[in-house]
Amino acid sequence: MSPSAQPLSMRITRAVIIIFGLTVAAAPLYAVTGYSSVRNLISELGAQNTPHNYVMVIAFVAFGSGVAFDGLRSFDRALGPFVAFGVFMAAAGLFGHKPAAADVPYVPWVHAAHSVLATCAGVSITAAFVWQAIRQSAPVRRVVAAVLAILCCVLPLAMLALPSVQGAIQRLMYSLIFAWLWFYYPRSARA
Repeated sequence: MSPSAQPLSMRITRAVIIIFGLTVAAAPLYAVTGYSSVRNLISELGAQNTPHNYVMVIAFVAFGSGVAFDGLRSFDRALGPFVAFGVFMAAAGLFGHKPAAADVPYVPWVHAAHSVLATCAGVSITAAFVWQAIRQSAPVRRVVAAVLAILCCVLPLAMLALPSVQGAIQRLMYSLIFAWLWFYYPRSARA
């Protein structure tokens, strides 16, 4: 399907995935000295009191808003968890993560709000994939959604268990979620 023949919502979804992905990939250009894509979280690119944090904040808000907008444009019950995921991602971006460097001051409640909203985003996308695994009629799509739901639980636990590679694990998880959204959201996710 040519880009001009794609529904507007598919183009918006894909555009915000590209924006987010390019922002994460460009981290070496704007991240603080010592930031590691293998060790550090994506949220630390938008950490409080760090130079150029607004770059990642904009990407979080754009991505989350785009996903929520697409789900609301053609709302269906099956899109509810995806809309919630988008809202939580955008909101998490507005509340800065604590900086990776211990000597940089930050506001603890802002970091806590970011953590809660990011967790809510994770629960929402997991619920979305569980729902897709139950309701999809194509067996391959059901299996893919079920595997993604499981990975959305297992990979965050792996991040906690392996902090030296948590950034790489998180990037893998985001890549898998984004691939699914790229191909199936919002049209194929509707009931």
